[in-house]
Amino acid sequence: MGRDLLLCNPACLDAVGQCWVYDPGMNCESTARIWSVQHPVSLQGQVRTAGSKSVAQRVIFLALLAHGESQVIGAPKNDDLEIYLAALIDLGFEISGQLPGPLKIVGCAGRFPAGAGRIDVGANGTAMRFLTALLALRGEETNIDGVSHRPILPLVQALRDLGCDIDCEGEGPPVCIRGGSMEGGRVVLQAAVSSQFSSALMLIAPHLPAGLILRLVGPIYSRPYIDLTAAVLRAFGVKVGTQPREITVMTASELRSGRIEVEADASSAAFPLCAAALVSGDVTVEGVGTRSLQGDRVIGEILSEMGCPVEIGERSIRVHGPPVKAISRNMEGTPDLVPAVAVVAAFARGESIFSGVSHLRVKETDRLMVLCRGMKAMGIRAEVRGDLLRVVGSDGVDLVAADLDPASDHRMAMAFSLLALKVEGTRVLDADCVSKSDPNYFERLEGLFCQRENSA
Repeated sequence: MGRDLLLCNPACLDAVGQCWVYDPGMNCESTARIWSVQHPVSLQGQVRTAGSKSVAQRVIFLALLAHGESQVIGAPKNDDLEIYLAALIDLGFEISGQLPGPLKIVGCAGRFPAGAGRIDVGANGTAMRFLTALLALRGEETNIDGVSHRPILPLVQALRDLGCDIDCEGEGPPVCIRGGSMEGGRVVLQAAVSSQFSSALMLIAPHLPAGLILRLVGPIYSRPYIDLTAAVLRAFGVKVGTQPREITVMTASELRSGRIEVEADASSAAFPLCAAALVSGDVTVEGVGTRSLQGDRVIGEILSEMGCPVEIGERSIRVHGPPVKAISRNMEGTPDLVPAVAVVAAFARGESIFSGVSHLRVKETDRLMVLCRGMKAMGIRAEVRGDLLRVVGSDGVDLVAADLDPASDHRMAMAFSLLALKVEGTRVLDADCVSKSDPNYFERLEGLFCQRENSA
């Protein structure tokens, strides 16, 4: 085992609410769940979210290509990571241990094992894009399938330009990868749809003889995720240069192996912090702060801009509620924060405008449509105009309860849970869909619940 690889950059007891209740109108054999909470409710305490799946998937990828054995600690136990690991094991890679780890990963040093010729990664869009790039190095035919609405064509075109024999059906999977001779060098990539295309190419670049010079054209959404990939590459000993529209990744004779602890997930941290803002709570999320690699660490700055008292440390963020003012903010770098922040904006005085949101239409679902539909059902004024999301805030007294369908999207279920905290009788349908990223989300939120006296 090598050295550690460095990635730089008390709950209240009287919980309220009868949560995780079955809908009385459902068939008794159904496993779908709804979530609701009794009012009044406040939140207080400290919480640590699960590890970041964005960091974990990048670390595992590079550990597999490294020389020697690595140990990964803190990879989150969720549907996406289980799908990712199962696919890698089917492809012949040597991974042992259980999530959240430690996982023992034996690097192949670029000598790919023989394994399955067909894998299905379901709704894990990151796995689909990362494994497509990884298997372009393998040199034998592999077919990857997944949900059809997650686009992949720009990545396929870039790999083809680099010399890979690869095809996909339309804009998305299935993808057929037959390998080829990829020397590397300069390639142009349409970056507007997903930062994961750039990250996938960056992750294989150390194994291209000429490295990679990646020229990004068009709008660049989710740029912090590209910078996150660069940070993980550097931890494995790869030289990376980042400019606004050009990324340079040098070839590497070998990647370091070692021990990496996955940092807490900043995207999931946003929801308990926003919950505290909404119900005048006092919540600290540990493990996320100024030293976090993830772009979503800016949630503290956003809530502060909305008027919440916020304390931001190197490894913690503390928020008191409530918000007092609307904001206008470009969110193209932090799309996963949009649903949570939009809910907070619905209870802040004035009209909030969030720009750079159009790529939310190609997530697990069309998040803009689902979010606005849920808000409007409760009487919240919310609409999308082109690349802008507009939310008109109020004191919430005229809002009505509703049954909110997250359309099987984990982030939408989390966002709708915030609305349930504010409007009694509101229910989150299909709440189990949070298992994609954070199966314990609702239990963690409930652990912060405190009884408070009704002031009426």
